[in-house]
Amino acid sequence: MAYFQPKIDMRDGSLAGAEALVREIEEDGTLIPPATFIEALENNGRIRELDLYMLEQVLWQLSEWKSQGMPPIRVSVNISRHTLLDPNALASILAIQSYYPDIPTDRISLEITETAGDIEKTTLSSIIDRFREFGIRFELDDFGSHYSNISIFSNINFDTIKLDKSLISELPDNEISQILVKDIVNICRDFGMSCVAEGVENSWQKEALLKAGCIYGQGYYYSRPLSPAKFEEQYLREPQKKHEKGD
Repeated sequence: MAYFQPKIDMRDGSLAGAEALVREIEEDGTLIPPATFIEALENNGRIRELDLYMLEQVLWQLSEWKSQGMPPIRVSVNISRHTLLDPNALASILAIQSYYPDIPTDRISLEITETAGDIEKTTLSSIIDRFREFGIRFELDDFGSHYSNISIFSNINFDTIKLDKSLISELPDNEISQILVKDIVNICRDFGMSCVAEGVENSWQKEALLKAGCIYGQGYYYSRPLSPAKFEEQYLREPQKKHEKGD
């Protein structure tokens, strides 16, 4: 099922959006880590089914929240490179969205990982441009996790760049990381892209990110991924509440 991890405006602790994350639940309620089944789905080709299922679940949940009068939010949904390269992917995504006309297209973003940069740049750019003709937004996930492939977002127009937690973990005490994050934030700002820091785990990292100009954060300092009911209770029924660790 879809769990939701909040993205927070670190300046004031308010909700800025969420990422939908897949969670498999045993009959006894135990959560199964996605790492135990994602690779298998990629290897057997069924990851596309999961990607489309998650998109449908998120749209359904947003529609439910809207019908209950909850404030609208933007949610990002992960999409694998395998799905992205499927020639039928765009048609499938548009078909799913057509069942939820009450949810504007810009309320959903598709997250692709930095390793999608292994796809030939012209091919990736062409795919994203085709999707964007229908108002579909894209986020580049895990930026900096394996290599700082600046060319991937210098050649492709993303809406959001997400900084990998490997860049954040030692940020308060690492001057090179501070300069790198500041430069990425400035590039994003100059080209109209948002910048979100993943893996924020403590107040020192938060303050270092704000000093570098990054205002949006996501991580355990604010919240673990939550079930729809808990996310609704903590973030939608009290939209003006400010969130820090321990809330």
